[in-house]
Amino acid sequence: MEYAPELPENTPTNQKEKIMEWINWLLPVLIALPLVGGIMAGIISSDRVRYTLVTVLAVLIAAGGIGVVYLSTQAGNGVWSMSVAPWMAHVGAVLELAIIAVILIVALKIKNAWIALFAILQLLGVAGGFFIHGDHSSSFELFKIDNLARIMLLVSCCVGAAILIFSIGYMDNHQKHAPEGAGSLQRFYFVFLSFLGLMIGLVVSNQLSFFSFFWEGTTLCSYALIGQDGGEARSKNAVRALLINSFGGVLLVLGVLALKCQTGGETFNELFSKSVSNVLLGKVDLRLMAAVLLAIAAFTKSALFPFQSWLLGAMVAPTPVSAMLHAATMVKAGVYLVMRLTPNFQSDVRVTMVIAFAGAITFLGGALLACTQSNGKRVLAYSTISNLGLVVACAGINSPLAYAAGLAIISFHAISKGLLFLCVGRIEQKIGSRDIEDMDGLMFKMPFTSIMILIGMMSMLLPPFGMLLSKWLAIEATMRSPFLLVFMVLGSALTVYFWCKWIGRIQHTGYHPVLPKEELPSTMKIALSLLALMVLATGVTTMLILNKVFVPMAENVYSSKGLLAEAATFPALIIFGSVAIAGIIHYFICWHGFKREWVRKPFLCGENVSSEEVEADSEVRSYDFHSVGGKIEHSHVTNYYFHGIINEKLVTGCLNWSAWLIILVLIGNTVMSGK
Repeated sequence: MEYAPELPENTPTNQKEKIMEWINWLLPVLIALPLVGGIMAGIISSDRVRYTLVTVLAVLIAAGGIGVVYLSTQAGNGVWSMSVAPWMAHVGAVLELAIIAVILIVALKIKNAWIALFAILQLLGVAGGFFIHGDHSSSFELFKIDNLARIMLLVSCCVGAAILIFSIGYMDNHQKHAPEGAGSLQRFYFVFLSFLGLMIGLVVSNQLSFFSFFWEGTTLCSYALIGQDGGEARSKNAVRALLINSFGGVLLVLGVLALKCQTGGETFNELFSKSVSNVLLGKVDLRLMAAVLLAIAAFTKSALFPFQSWLLGAMVAPTPVSAMLHAATMVKAGVYLVMRLTPNFQSDVRVTMVIAFAGAITFLGGALLACTQSNGKRVLAYSTISNLGLVVACAGINSPLAYAAGLAIISFHAISKGLLFLCVGRIEQKIGSRDIEDMDGLMFKMPFTSIMILIGMMSMLLPPFGMLLSKWLAIEATMRSPFLLVFMVLGSALTVYFWCKWIGRIQHTGYHPVLPKEELPSTMKIALSLLALMVLATGVTTMLILNKVFVPMAENVYSSKGLLAEAATFPALIIFGSVAIAGIIHYFICWHGFKREWVRKPFLCGENVSSEEVEADSEVRSYDFHSVGGKIEHSHVTNYYFHGIINEKLVTGCLNWSAWLIILVLIGNTVMSGK
């Protein structure tokens, strides 16, 4: 193989060679490590040995990801690439055909005609592309690591490693109570680890056949993981995920085919090359059409409206799967592709603004529907859909400020959402419910997990955490587009609403002088603590990360547009210091200066029941009261979910039809752009 990166001139020759040696073998090993580890985990029958293997792999993946990111920054111009011999293109085509053939076999096995049809169309498209450009005579860049790829590598490797560690304790308990027909732990870890390895390969792939192989591989893994526990409902949702993402796979193949028809090339370099003259099929710019098809394929992977149903259905999977889907893999692949595409089509404003609008309507719609949910996992799912829409909107706005906001959201959201999903999974195992209304008094029942989930929730909406700053930047970036601005403001306001009411429910508890010690597996505690520390660390350094990482990245991508406007600075240390002081004061007042006789029952339009009545009747609760005729009434405190106002099914239908209309407009604008 031939390697392309050039290091800065002032780097010593020996150091250059050493860095090259490390990068050249470390990246392929990082991709192969989870894949080989998955095979080993699938073979090993001993749970203890398998859990040890998973722990070691998690540490190696996190360390390897950080190492690759650091070493790649030493390359010339900050972009590292690996050029390979021409015959590797044939290997990519074979891998792509093989993974699609597996999907076809699965479709035939489950007797789903639509998935089978999509797989056949993909096979025909790949074969057609091979005939169009089957003679590979020159080397090409197989892997490429730039700033965007580095962000995705850190997200996938670090957050993914924490989820792997958490899964050890979770799945051990989960398997003991798994329904009949559930898959084995060997099957689970084989697919789970492969899932992570495929995602790592996806974000560094520059050659589109390899990119498609990793893309379809994540689709296949998601199908297997969603259906892990068996049963009709899980199988149905797994099939839906495979169906929608197979449709996206067809669009991906068509996009690659359009690119090959124009340039004969098959890498992102050729798709983005400014030196390649646009080829028109009739009046259609094939280069732009290829990008639009890839963008719509990304919509399916990231579960934007109207493709969101598969991600909502995926909540039936075990919690580590949900966390991996939302935080470290799968849905992040879609927004990664959009962020990769849009900066290279800045002049096609009619197209990129429609992409921005597609993201904005998903941002608002997801936040609105999250307000109607009491199921914790569905709230998290709609929140993820909403934030993914916000990233796509930022990408479509196509400005340095918006791009920096998109990068920040991808990063901060992954850490916070990973923590939140794992906490909800732990809570569900403990109390047997994922309903928010059942989390009343959770701070007393599960103090450690409650603190962890509150950290995650607060990081989604309070200063100085990155999510608030990112949304502020996104709103600032839309100031010149009032129509988009309305969506941004309303979506952000609704986000505050559903997070605040969940926080309030968890904190809604009586006076307890002593908090019990929560017992949970050490792997769960370690994983939650690591993610919480990552949340707090990024919160303290939010402005530093923005100014030293995301802003330079955006300036590099949009160099022709000049520097970003100077961002406002949140005094993070002052804010965190104030919060810490307030927390200490609160602790001494509530737990040392608080007297039990200060506690008073609320007046509930009648005389409160006495303690003697509570002791005499097990069905009487301390917060019940006497109404007319001395009848004991049960009081019920609940959050408001707009059930009498917002019909989820109706709103979803309207959003889906609106999103389909946007997609048609997007395609129409692409067709009209050649005229």
